[in-house]
Amino acid sequence: MAATDRRHGKKGSVEMDPTGGTTAVAVASLSKWSLSMATDKVDVTCFGDANKIYVVGLADVKGSIDGFWDKTDRTLFEVALGGKPALLKLIPCTDDPTYLFTGMAYVDSSIDVSATGAVSIKGDFVAAGDWTMEPVGP
Repeated sequence: MAATDRRHGKKGSVEMDPTGGTTAVAVASLSKWSLSMATDKVDVTCFGDANKIYVVGLADVKGSIDGFWDKTDRTLFEVALGGKPALLKLIPCTDDPTYLFTGMAYVDSSIDVSATGAVSIKGDFVAAGDWTMEPVGP
């Protein structure tokens, strides 16, 4: 991999469609996202094995979104209070917007207000359907 294929996180983006539809738009004032796709590992070690052996189950897709409160964008809170999954698109770099992780997600949200800091928001999400990494393949 060439160094020019690497990206800085400053151009990351989070898009959502709170209605669960297919028209996701950028959520304002977000500064960080993380995604975990850890898989279940089941111990199938038997007598005589030289070490533990595992088989892999399903991915447990979940993550978080962080940023700063913007009174003009209520998307994160609308999704959390909506009671249904939303389309979520996580884009590592908007210079390459077709490279992304996407799927339906249940989203929780919180807001943190401190007398000595910025008003921050956070969302935690879990998969509500199949997730994909696009484009598929190399």
